[in-house]
Amino acid sequence: MNITALFLVNLLFAILWMLLWGSFDLYTLAAGFVLGYLMLALVSPATPQGKAYTAKVLKLLSFTGYFFKILIQSNLQVAREVITPGFSMSPRFIRFPVAGLTDFQLTSFANTISLTPGTLSVDVSPDGSSLYVHCMYAKDPKQATDDLQSLLDRMRKEFFA
Repeated sequence: MNITALFLVNLLFAILWMLLWGSFDLYTLAAGFVLGYLMLALVSPATPQGKAYTAKVLKLLSFTGYFFKILIQSNLQVAREVITPGFSMSPRFIRFPVAGLTDFQLTSFANTISLTPGTLSVDVSPDGSSLYVHCMYAKDPKQATDDLQSLLDRMRKEFFA
């Protein structure tokens, strides 16, 4: 079985778990997914695909935790801007190099940027080598570029791998 098939089996276990409990909510689905993952981890650790699947799920969980961390930080930053008097924003457009990304990777990266408050993916250059990003808090363009690079590196390592 390849990794996609193992994921679909895991999802099937999660849906069966929801049907078994008669509860159709996110928590029951998550519990079923975790139990299905544990069953697959116990059944298929000897196969290379089983090892790859368990590693992939752990990497995705790691990226999800990282993304929630930056999502909470940016929400707090925007909330602080809203409730405090004055104007502490430093808006700027950043031209970020994205050469070498596939269409799926570029779309995923751009959407991840746009999901965080304070940043917005605006456009891709005609040759596809750059992504234009609007940042509300980019006093230092180098720091903003480094933050975007850090996000892309984590996505390459944990999401796209």
